[in-house]
Amino acid sequence: MRILAVVLVLTATSFAQAPATATLPPAVKSVFEKAYPASTIAAVAQERDNNRAVFRIDSTQNGKRRILLYDANGTVIEIAEQVEEKDLPAPVAAAMHSHPRAIYGSGLKVTRGANVEYRLTVRGTRKTAMVAKPDGTVVSFK
Repeated sequence: MRILAVVLVLTATSFAQAPATATLPPAVKSVFEKAYPASTIAAVAQERDNNRAVFRIDSTQNGKRRILLYDANGTVIEIAEQVEEKDLPAPVAAAMHSHPRAIYGSGLKVTRGANVEYRLTVRGTRKTAMVAKPDGTVVSFK
């Protein structure tokens, strides 16, 4: 039983350490810190996007979550920012509320190049995930 307790404490300690910003290429770290100086990095990961290596940074600023994808040169590929229901464009809110019993849970505004979409989580209906364009066009509702 003591061994299990020691293992749990060591595991919890290793997860509680600061994020591994050292794994970011210097160009990515520099661009992120310049664009979001008040943000706190919560996690960093290297992923694949369209068969290329990208770097994902999960951060928070003023209590709001932001997820960014960068290529190795520091070019932004995608930005996903937490959005509150009151901050949704009117057509997006109207599209969500046009579904019976749909109640806003959470949402992200995702910008990838010139494309913007809102990814919403809703409650009160069988379908729980909605993706809409800024003009209210529903891309998917599952």
